[in-house]
Amino acid sequence: MSKRVKAFFFTAVLLGSLVLSSVALAVTMYVVTANGKSLNLRDQPSLDGKIITQLAFGTRVEVDDRSIVGGWGRVFYGKVKGYCMMRYLSKNRPGPQPTITPSPTPHADMFSGFLKTYYTVAVRPSSPGGYVHMRWAPSKQQPIQSDYYNGDVLLVIAENGEWCQVYDEHTHTGGFMMRAFLENIYYTMTEQ
Repeated sequence: MSKRVKAFFFTAVLLGSLVLSSVALAVTMYVVTANGKSLNLRDQPSLDGKIITQLAFGTRVEVDDRSIVGGWGRVFYGKVKGYCMMRYLSKNRPGPQPTITPSPTPHADMFSGFLKTYYTVAVRPSSPGGYVHMRWAPSKQQPIQSDYYNGDVLLVIAENGEWCQVYDEHTHTGGFMMRAFLENIYYTMTEQ
């Protein structure tokens, strides 16, 4: 074989292996959220990242499997690329989008038995990478206002033993969380 043919053959093999390796690193996944809502695609792998676009439930994306770090992955959606939380992506195509049924309305006796308090807690989900729902009222059947992650700090302003009325001083958001998922940081005072 001549040197030119060998060089051409070597170059073709090298380019082919590069193409195959880049293809093998892109994994097809689908957006799967438990509540059927859209998933935010951000410009950096953090909740502080700017939202580039929202990916609807069931959207097909390509994920660079070399980029998965700290629960975030680099995602390609058409010509748009960004980062999203991997826990909302699945290799399996999802079934129909979940329907969200209206939650019951809070009633007055839901709020009875709460004592005023004032202390700081850290959110402690049942799994380290999990989250805890902040709800509009003290019941698992009430709408979710937002989710908080392991180590997030909240102020408890009232409690009844099972539920705490909490306040997020950073976002000025208030709601209710189950006491079992909160850990005291510093106790300042209690009013009865």
